[in-house]
Amino acid sequence: MLAFVHANLIDGTGRDPRPCSTVLIQGGSIIAAGVDVDVPVGSVVVDLRGKTLLPGFIDAHLHLGGSDSLDDRMGNHGRHFTWDYSYNIARLLAWGVTAVRSGGDWTPEILEFRDEVEAGAVRAPHIVAPGRFVQAYEGHPLSTVYMNDPAIMQNACVLIHEGDGADRIGASVRRAVSEGVDMVKVFCGDDDKLRYPDDTTVPSLTDEQLRLVVRFSHEAGKRVMCHIDDLRDMGRAVDAGVDTVEHVCNVCTDPDQEIGEELLAKLVEHGVCVTPTIVATAEHEEHGFANGAPPVAPAARRAVSKMIQAGVRIGVGTDAGIPFVAYGESLHREMRELVGCGMTPLQAVSACTGGNAKILQRDALYGTVEAGKLADLVVLGSDPLDDIENTRDIALVMRAGRVVVDNGILSE
Repeated sequence: MLAFVHANLIDGTGRDPRPCSTVLIQGGSIIAAGVDVDVPVGSVVVDLRGKTLLPGFIDAHLHLGGSDSLDDRMGNHGRHFTWDYSYNIARLLAWGVTAVRSGGDWTPEILEFRDEVEAGAVRAPHIVAPGRFVQAYEGHPLSTVYMNDPAIMQNACVLIHEGDGADRIGASVRRAVSEGVDMVKVFCGDDDKLRYPDDTTVPSLTDEQLRLVVRFSHEAGKRVMCHIDDLRDMGRAVDAGVDTVEHVCNVCTDPDQEIGEELLAKLVEHGVCVTPTIVATAEHEEHGFANGAPPVAPAARRAVSKMIQAGVRIGVGTDAGIPFVAYGESLHREMRELVGCGMTPLQAVSACTGGNAKILQRDALYGTVEAGKLADLVVLGSDPLDDIENTRDIALVMRAGRVVVDNGILSE
């Protein structure tokens, strides 16, 4: 039995912190957590006085097979090319990220790796994955950022052609689901950002095709995450019945766009979760990667502020695995961005832990510090409620009861 004692506990549920708490861990799981918890005789006791204990952070949108640098422009590869995603998972764990939703990877490799991680064969964050992404033929991202790479076409795509109807789309979705995916990812957007400022667009799914992808995914028991480029796409996605919307306003879109009350009301009414990935837009623009386009990050921040005020469910994700968006570290900037948009630090931390676990449909397993949950935990050397930047003060990371990062806690 391991006992963390005297901890400032932020449990990920949204409840106020509980100072001087005890958390008991055995066999990879949390046995008890709270203020009035007795420590069994013979336990290994770790005193966390002056430190904060909280659930492991969850990145609700990244690409595990990607690259956060320009050294590999294609940035989407399988496990063998990436040595089992070794660099990416090491950076995630180092920054306290113990679970991820990886949105579009080589398949079945990502699903095989996911299962090995859960079996304990590999030390990595928990993985939730849609496998191949569904997109329009000659559309984004295969024919834009991936430049029609044959390997990505073969391993990571489901292509919907112009004129495809219920029969073909149903068969395509069922085939993708049969591989063992956790959900389905679909693309709703027509921007070709690599060719800006030529005002070039590419094919996108029609409204009816998008509805069919959602329909057949739901019939197969899978939720749908939907990539969008702008707020117009967001409206299309919500009308089609998607479960989560990925991004808000991407680079090279209208810098003056504003979210309307009607769309805000639909997001709330239908319980659609939005994962803004503000950090991805901001990092690209700050690194001059928008080809001279006017900055869009301010529009994204305005839209997210209105969503927070309206009560829209917000996920915390980064799009890590694209250039300049670093694995692990970028999640801490995204929390800072959300606080800047109107969340309290407690709301941001809770969204990045318990809230994201609900988005991943894994809240029965992890995401909060409660009895019966997996011991996915982070110890911080300072209080993130005093300053959201303190989420970066990683002292210890535990994944399913195993210490994967120790920056001095156990050696004190």
